[in-house]
Amino acid sequence: MEALHTDQDLLQLMKEDNKDAFTALYRSYWESLFIPTVKITRSKEDAKDILQEVFLSVWNRRKELDVKGSLAAYLQSCVRYKSIDYIEKNITRRHYLNLLYKLEELSQSPAAETQIQLKEIQQTVNGIVGKMPPKMRAVYQLSRHEQLSHKEIAQRLGISDETVKKHIQHALKLIRSSISQAGISLPGLFFYLLAQ
Repeated sequence: MEALHTDQDLLQLMKEDNKDAFTALYRSYWESLFIPTVKITRSKEDAKDILQEVFLSVWNRRKELDVKGSLAAYLQSCVRYKSIDYIEKNITRRHYLNLLYKLEELSQSPAAETQIQLKEIQQTVNGIVGKMPPKMRAVYQLSRHEQLSHKEIAQRLGISDETVKKHIQHALKLIRSSISQAGISLPGLFFYLLAQ
């Protein structure tokens, strides 16, 4: 695919099922989208997954895709929304809970509203953890505070890896549900924190 093709040319060729045009578009934009996505997710693997989903969606919708204006801006918008969706679905993962407890490392002077939201989230999480059955709480805290793997937790508590996995999944479901019921707006808060 010649470098002389414009983005609109590539999109038109893609509508004709030209895979080379898609490859050229992918190569042209992947790196510039990857770096900010890693900054948002704090994970190269998660960023790759998000970009793969975005580009797969572009290919699958190639026939009806009608990009007005800048393709770069369109792709950035797609990645941003996909990242918000990712953060909402994974808010209670260990990695993101760590962000909540390390606010000072992320921002020297968070806005008062952000501090209030963080405090609400921390109180909600602490409350639900305090109400967990003892074994679930122990599993969750070893995972969250000591960063132990499922296998390490299983060995320490004398239970199976599968039991550890189920306890963590149930704990995360309880936390996610509690945060959602508290009506806390998460995407904007996390974009604020991750942009620091």
